[in-house]
Amino acid sequence: MSSSSPSSPHQIRPHPTKGRGLYATKSFSPGDVIFPFTPLILLPTVSYLNIVCSFCLRPGNPRACSRCHAASYCDATCQAAAWKAVHSRECKVLRQGIKGEDRRRRLPTPTRALIQAVLRKEIADGLEDLEGHVLEKKAAEDDEWKDIEIMAMAACAFSGKGTAEEDIRKATEMLCKIQNNSFQRFDSDLGVIGLFLEPTLAMANHSCIPNAAVQFIGRNALLIAENPIRAGDEIELAYTFYTDPLPKRREALAHYKFVCQCLRCRDDLNVYQVAAISPTVNLNSQSLVPDVSKFRHHPATSNSSKQSIINLYGESADSIVSNLAEIESPSERRKLLKSEYKKRKALVEEELWAVTPLPDILFRISMLYGEEGNFTLALPVACLIATACDPYQYTSPFHPIRLSGLFTIANFITHTAATTAFQESSNTPVSKKSTLEQKIEQSLREIDQVSLCQMLLIMILKYSPDKYGAKMDIAVKAQALLDDIEKLAGREQETSLIDEWRRNPNDEKSQAFFEFAVVKQVNALACLGKEILERDFGNTSV
Repeated sequence: MSSSSPSSPHQIRPHPTKGRGLYATKSFSPGDVIFPFTPLILLPTVSYLNIVCSFCLRPGNPRACSRCHAASYCDATCQAAAWKAVHSRECKVLRQGIKGEDRRRRLPTPTRALIQAVLRKEIADGLEDLEGHVLEKKAAEDDEWKDIEIMAMAACAFSGKGTAEEDIRKATEMLCKIQNNSFQRFDSDLGVIGLFLEPTLAMANHSCIPNAAVQFIGRNALLIAENPIRAGDEIELAYTFYTDPLPKRREALAHYKFVCQCLRCRDDLNVYQVAAISPTVNLNSQSLVPDVSKFRHHPATSNSSKQSIINLYGESADSIVSNLAEIESPSERRKLLKSEYKKRKALVEEELWAVTPLPDILFRISMLYGEEGNFTLALPVACLIATACDPYQYTSPFHPIRLSGLFTIANFITHTAATTAFQESSNTPVSKKSTLEQKIEQSLREIDQVSLCQMLLIMILKYSPDKYGAKMDIAVKAQALLDDIEKLAGREQETSLIDEWRRNPNDEKSQAFFEFAVVKQVNALACLGKEILERDFGNTSV
């Protein structure tokens, strides 16, 4: 049995071992949008209720609903749309439920989602065919099931639909389906800000080497091909962070009641081994790592010593992220990051930069430098991440993490370029701070930072999905920054070279220009990033 309209690019079909799956009905190239999905349920998480719109999830300063204060909207249009969709039914319930605005705001997001399903038949009907693994979860009799029962009883009590045994049973079934089939709504700046559920998209099965991914634009979720997909191929997504080590992935997938049997899991492949066999490696000809041999023949793909180090020191970054979230002081965060960096000394010494949690540590070090206003140090570390971490974790150059890395570099360059321009206009000599700082400042003076920034922004726009890319947050920010650069006077010669590269990137002259203006400069800064890390975070005497 299949489920789709004749013109649909996808269909739901029986799967020989997984029940059902989502299949392509036509071929897609890497980067193609397979389909845009609109949500059955979309809610902000509790911690973001005050800073994202409850309808479109756009960050900002939304105004709370004057009746229940449990939802906030960026404007009257979103408020009216939400009222029509579901809020008219939940508003009174939330207003009459727990007295006190602050307590209402802390109602768990899954409970809010369940209340909507209980109150609105269209949502309950949409959940009907989804799998919730209710029996398995109930049989476990653990804290997860106790939480499910508590949230189900709360939703029934809030909605006023009854708290009889049959009502609670139906509610727990719906809640299991919501939890089992929801996506985390991700924002490029804030992280996970909400819950997104769409029944057809939820039919896509998991793989730790997925051929598709989900990107969010406003209320929509774009299903995008990561690898070449042929008509008839199953479309697979990653339910967890597939760059995590095998034990962590299995722990995260235990919630879904299955054990992944993909090649990455069966052979316990490390991140470099997966990158080496990726069908999208060849797309990196116009990236910060255009030399495909670096992917295909990285030492960690075959060197048993390096593989052993990866197995010993690779781990999830979850504990680091949660610990940092509890620390407000930059100096204390620096102390924690230094401790975590030094714990991965073996990975650093072997230059296994793409092994989790090292990329996360480096990212937070770069952001810390930026927070401190030290952009001359933040920039080289960001370049190291964009050349030695992200490409191996996500081999497709259009992956959102890769694009975010490009924008981070471009953003830091806007600061370092301004400083360099001031020094040159005032004939300021190279700083006498330290040998390393002098080397960085001299390198920045030798780089056409404005052109580099401009070309990185063009790359972001080039790799954003057709038709929808202009609406993506990162593309909007990149276009705005690019517009500002293109208004600068006296750059006619540079602009002509960049325009020619933009029109004919595969032309021999354009390729040479790209190699010199972008690849060479970013990699030179990345090398300085290694020196910065060793001095500030790896050196025990500092």
